[in-house]
Amino acid sequence: MIKIHFLGTGAGAPTASRWASSLLISIGSSNYLFDCGEGCQLRLSSLGISPLKITSIFITHGHGDHVLGVPPLVESMSHHGRKSPLYIVAPNIIANMIEEVIRTTSRGVGFEILYKSPEEGYGDSNIDVKAFRTCHSSESWGYRVEIKKRKLVICYSGDTGPCKTIAEECYGAYILIHEATFTLENAADAKESMHSTAYDAAKLAQAVNVKYLYLTHISSRYKDQWTILKEARSVFSNVRVAEDLMVTYII
Repeated sequence: MIKIHFLGTGAGAPTASRWASSLLISIGSSNYLFDCGEGCQLRLSSLGISPLKITSIFITHGHGDHVLGVPPLVESMSHHGRKSPLYIVAPNIIANMIEEVIRTTSRGVGFEILYKSPEEGYGDSNIDVKAFRTCHSSESWGYRVEIKKRKLVICYSGDTGPCKTIAEECYGAYILIHEATFTLENAADAKESMHSTAYDAAKLAQAVNVKYLYLTHISSRYKDQWTILKEARSVFSNVRVAEDLMVTYII
C-alpha cells in the first residue's frame, strides 16, 4: 500500500493548525520525506512513524520553513541508534548547512549521511525520483516520483510560481501536489513572491491531465479551506486542500 502523509501544509511561519512544509510518502515499510520544516519530527511522532524508518529526505529549496527540521530529525535518528545510511537529496548549500549544524550542536551521528544533488536524482527498489527546476525566488526544485511496481507518478512542486517545467515533467501524473499559497484576490502578492494561487495550480492540473490535485503551502491569512477549494474547483474538479496529518491511501 502507498500512503501520502501531509505532515505540514502551511506557508512561512507555522500556525496552530498548519505547521511548516513536510510530506511523507510511505511504500510498504519504506518512508520518503519531502521537505522537513520546523516540527517535522513531532508530526512523525504523532503518526507513530519512527525517525529510524526514514529512507531518504528530499529538500526543494533553502527557505527555513522547508529545511529547518532536518538537523533535529537527524540528531534524533542518532539518539535512537540508527546505523543504516540516510540519503539526503538537496542543493549543496543545504547539505553544507546540515553538516555545519550537526558539527556545532552535537558530537556527530553514528551513521552515514549520503548527500546527492537534485541533478543526480535518486532511485531504489521502490521509486525513481527525478528533480526539475521550479520558478521561485531562490534555487528551487520539484520532484517527480515514479512508483515502480504501480507504474504511477506523484509530482511535488515545492514552492513555485506558474512554471513550464512542472507542466513538462508532471504531464499525466496520478497525483500532483502543488503549492497554493494565495487565492486570486492576492494574485499580486503571489506574483511578487513567486508563489502560486489555487487557480494557477488548478489550471496546471487541467492542462497536464493529472488525475488528482492536492493543494498545500497555504498562507495563514486563509482561516478555512473553502475559498481556496472553490477557486480551484472552478477549473479542476478532482482537487483537495491538504490539511496537517491528513493521509491519502493509494491501494
